[in-house]
Amino acid sequence: MQGVGILLAAGRSARMPGVDKRVLAVGGVPMALRTARAVDAAPVSRRLAVVRPEDAELPRRLTALGFECVVNPEPDRGRASSLACAWAALPQAAPVLIALADLPELSGALVRELWQRFCAMDERAILIPRYQGQWGHPRCLGADHVAMLRRQAGEPSVPAYLARHPDAVQFWDVDDPAVVRDIDTPADYAALCRRLAHD
Repeated sequence: MQGVGILLAAGRSARMPGVDKRVLAVGGVPMALRTARAVDAAPVSRRLAVVRPEDAELPRRLTALGFECVVNPEPDRGRASSLACAWAALPQAAPVLIALADLPELSGALVRELWQRFCAMDERAILIPRYQGQWGHPRCLGADHVAMLRRQAGEPSVPAYLARHPDAVQFWDVDDPAVVRDIDTPADYAALCRRLAHD
């Protein structure tokens, strides 16, 4: 299935004052870049990364990895505004895999299998990985859903949209907590570093 991998990497690290978590080292690699490498494993036809206006080094490295970088001029408006920028970069609605840049423990193997499972489903499906009952990321949406979200220019948010279309949502239950381990706080990052030190 032709599709687009979207990496949302324009967040402001609101719960880490004074820190840009996207560039925190994770195994010697900036967090956002490590997540991008996992997304790169999905056999999609195009990869987009949404970044901030002031970014320079991160877009350069993402471009080298094969991502097209799209600037969100108003990243403080939140994730929905970043998705609106991604939708605007698509010439037409297409199936997508949406990943958050703060999930650095995602493996390429998991992301690849998620996309392959999604491709084997009905094209109107939505597929979400789930760990012990908790919804995770990345999330895969069929072209019909992307078309509806594009028409609404990022409103409602994807979570609100999913709540309105529960019958379309299907889950892949996984035993890997990486799908729910987003790094939001200094405590999250410290716990991540401890896990990596024990691996």
